[in-house]
Amino acid sequence: MKISRYLYTAAFALFMGMAVTSCCDDEGNYNYHDINELTINGLDENVRFNKVAFVDRLVIDPKIESSMGQNNESDYEYEWKFLPFGTDFEQIPDLDKTVVSRERKLDILVTLDPGLYSCFFKVKDKKNSLTTIRSFSLQVKSMTSEGWMVLCNENGKPRMDIIFNVDDDNDLIAHNIWQEAEFNPGVPKKLIYNYSVRQTPTLLVTDKGTYNLDVKDLHAGEDNNLKWRFGASPDKILVENAILSQYALPDLWVIVDNNHDVYTLDNSIDNGYFEFKINKINGKEEFKAAPFIGTSYNVNYSDNSYGHIPAVLYDETNKQFLSIRNNSNYPSVMQFVGPQLFSAQTGRDMVWMESCKSGEVYAILKDPATRQFYFYGMQLHAIFTEPENWWEQGTYTEYNNQDYYGEIKGEGLANATLFACHHLYPYVFYASGNKIYQFDMGHPDTPAREVLSFPGETIKVMKFNPFVAWEQYADWERARNYRLVVATTADNVEPSKSGILRMYDVPDLMGEIKLHKEYKDLGNIVDVAYKERKK
Repeated sequence: MKISRYLYTAAFALFMGMAVTSCCDDEGNYNYHDINELTINGLDENVRFNKVAFVDRLVIDPKIESSMGQNNESDYEYEWKFLPFGTDFEQIPDLDKTVVSRERKLDILVTLDPGLYSCFFKVKDKKNSLTTIRSFSLQVKSMTSEGWMVLCNENGKPRMDIIFNVDDDNDLIAHNIWQEAEFNPGVPKKLIYNYSVRQTPTLLVTDKGTYNLDVKDLHAGEDNNLKWRFGASPDKILVENAILSQYALPDLWVIVDNNHDVYTLDNSIDNGYFEFKINKINGKEEFKAAPFIGTSYNVNYSDNSYGHIPAVLYDETNKQFLSIRNNSNYPSVMQFVGPQLFSAQTGRDMVWMESCKSGEVYAILKDPATRQFYFYGMQLHAIFTEPENWWEQGTYTEYNNQDYYGEIKGEGLANATLFACHHLYPYVFYASGNKIYQFDMGHPDTPAREVLSFPGETIKVMKFNPFVAWEQYADWERARNYRLVVATTADNVEPSKSGILRMYDVPDLMGEIKLHKEYKDLGNIVDVAYKERKK
């Protein structure tokens, strides 16, 4: 990066200037003097601070030690400089504006935009102008740049509560961040968060339309109505599901709407649009799509498959799995290699499909005749073939494996309303009434067992939330991939304070799940999704 080149060049020039001054081998008659060498203590090199904008203060109290005992604070000049990570100095018209303090002790309210910053503390000796620099980094977050988005229904209008995890033990909660908003998007239905290196759309779906919430403040307005991203803008677009993935179809944003139609947007084209619907098998036979899309959150770099793994659709009309690839305009019947546990043509109705961090895509289907439920597990792959001639393009061949198949058995299954699949272990959870059951796909002969019960509450959301951003998450942050998220509303409680969000640790070997965190006094919960940070 250019920032590194300039920094190292400046440091090298400074070093050489010092070397020329103090270290030249000269046989002339000169008076030599010791250089006052400075040591900065209390600020570790390359440490990263994590702060929340307009909430946290950044306080650093460095101690300056002098080799010559020159410890008077007034003998030095101080400068704290913050630059967005990766900044090219040539593009900064006024470097003085990057200075946040000229005091030895830094004590400021963090008001920077969310993002990662390269920071420098400079101490200059007034007598000889020699400078000592210590570098560190600052990750600035905000209550709207990342966090658990809890969508609620406030008297027929959408309400958004935000839960921000400061660390594994401490949290900040903002209630109803839209309470001053004049725009009414309509009755809230769901939240959909997608992530790719190109963009991170957060979709709010209501009875009036779908809104791509503002990246910075999460506001919904007519300006971010998703219908404006369509070539021929409909009166409204109601999205049922959408996917973006840096591993699969990185150039395609795929959505399924409430009419069971499928659209794609090519992100490799600037200001691209959703154009014609593509729910035609090989461009010929039209079908209605189930409101689910499977994708990969994992990739095998050894076969150069990055970005070309297919995505999974389900054909409700012909009751079969379909795949869509980056290099095809229309989906086709899914192909599998290896042991065949099930046919792509299932003859069953899809009730759930989930894309997991492990790379597994799980589907839950219900037999319309017997009313029995079945689980399907598959891994999506593609392999790259080099072209024979340099001027030709290589090809990616899809090859998908089947890992799990069988019948789900357990109490309350006939009345199940919600499903969730663990992102590490082959576990299916389903909610029936106010109870949650756990089923092990690895041991399908053992019926599901009851693991949670919520008397006096209604289960609104049950899910696992994949963290898919390319970020340097700490271990405690990554652990959130594998926690069961359960949102309920308490019966006979004022709706505006009836919401409860709980997160559970799920051990292997079907061990007892344990409560990790609980948040009360939220709104009348409709949906929950995590908005990940992005540099």
